Amino acid sequence: MRGLFRNTPGGKAGTIDGLNLFFGALLGANLGTMQGLGLYDYVKIIVLLAGTVIVIRLVSTSERKLYVAANVVLYVVLIGALLLYPAFQPKGVAPADLQRLAATLAIWFALVLISELLPANEEAGTK
Repeated sequence: MRGLFRNTPGGKAGTIDGLNLFFGALLGANLGTMQGLGLYDYVKIIVLLAGTVIVIRLVSTSERKLYVAANVVLYVVLIGALLLYPAFQPKGVAPADLQRLAATLAIWFALVLISELLPANEEAGTK
């Protein structure tokens, strides 16, 4: 039973790559729903999302865990502010669109984190 929750290093990399590919496409689809967004707010959203995607990727690749943890906290606060404080919300975006965007990022981050925390066997044939 323990072997079901273990992956090989290649399987782990494939899982992370698949998650990143899928959620990157889903993020693009979410952005496509934001029709009434002005240029300034669009740039703010893009910069915030780019940073968030980088942080999600760093969870999988960086050995500097304290640096990554600090960045995760920063981006959770920024996304939280975007959702909870009207002053930070971009004009022209429906609250439901922002909620879907945040849900996409949260699920993506959770799945990457779970994939990283599950143990991996060092050898491909090990059970």
